[in-house]
Amino acid sequence: MSDDHKSESGFQYSLSNLKPVTPAAKVTLTFPDGARREYDKSITGLEIAKGISPSLAKRTVAMALDGALADLNDPIEADAKIELVGREDPRALELIRHDCAHVLAEAVQALWPGTQVTIGPVIENGFYYDFFRNEPFTPEDFAAIEKKMREIVARDKPFTKEVWDREKTKQVFRDKGEAFKVELVDAIPGDEPIKIYYQGDWFDLCRGPHMTSTGKIGSAFKLMKVAGAYWRGDSNNPMLTRIYGTAFAKQEELDAYLKQIEEAEKRDHRKLGRELDLFHFQEEGPGVVFWHPKGWTIFQEVIAYMRRRLAGEYSEVNAPQILDKALWETSGHWDWYRESMFAAQSAGDEAEDKRWFALKPMNCPGHVQIFKH
Repeated sequence: MSDDHKSESGFQYSLSNLKPVTPAAKVTLTFPDGARREYDKSITGLEIAKGISPSLAKRTVAMALDGALADLNDPIEADAKIELVGREDPRALELIRHDCAHVLAEAVQALWPGTQVTIGPVIENGFYYDFFRNEPFTPEDFAAIEKKMREIVARDKPFTKEVWDREKTKQVFRDKGEAFKVELVDAIPGDEPIKIYYQGDWFDLCRGPHMTSTGKIGSAFKLMKVAGAYWRGDSNNPMLTRIYGTAFAKQEELDAYLKQIEEAEKRDHRKLGRELDLFHFQEEGPGVVFWHPKGWTIFQEVIAYMRRRLAGEYSEVNAPQILDKALWETSGHWDWYRESMFAAQSAGDEAEDKRWFALKPMNCPGHVQIFKH
């Protein structure tokens, strides 16, 4: 029996010459309503959103796979629970702020070429970005920076991700004069990919994820303050300028936050302590209090009141005011609140003799040590 066949058009072909077609690998995705659907492996979240509804695709800025936020254009390689994340989703607020930090960095470098960018994480209530420049930034620079940021947002350039070779990454940043970025690449573990995110022509080293474009940031953002920060928290390293900002999904949310800040400043304990002659702070003792007679009297009265109230219920203890950073790493404070902690490095001729210590941000880690002992 011959394997030769003739099509209706007369074209002759042989089945023996045909190669077997391998079925496309599949992934099964579970949606929030419990529905399970099968897709070709490596499909992206954007393709899934478009397949459901073009309007849904326009509203979606990211996806969550098994609860972890990811770029909407990431290929999906394994079965997972999937959620399409819109801009109004509370989880998108972190992305809005992260993207805003990148836009801040682009704006600064556009206005002051030669400025080096370092890191720009999201923090509680906002974000910051650290810059190296011979002349520190001041709040007077904010108007120009915010104007440039709004121009960048209005361009609505897509965020696109590339994975680069480690040596190529270092060479590119070295050629750009970005010495801090070269050091950051060296700090990335060897088994982690080197991710580069573009927003138009500007790019940055970043773990991600990001939203789909700069336009999704919106206009509800504001730069708040500047501060000095040593590179990697080490006083032996260069001093950087840290620019803090905040961003929200809606303007009314930003307005409410700024109003809250305004009201809090009226009740700032540093302001009240000075005005009521209770205590003061000064540069030589960061994070510690210089009590005045009236303030110390109030402090002692409060302590006495608490001792009377808790008599017979609690045993009073006292833990050190300053401890090695290793304890604060164990408790989680060092990773989460480092920028708000007062830390100092001990003196020593050799690097191994130097240790980081921090004033306690709270009592319980020290009290745990007493209980543990």
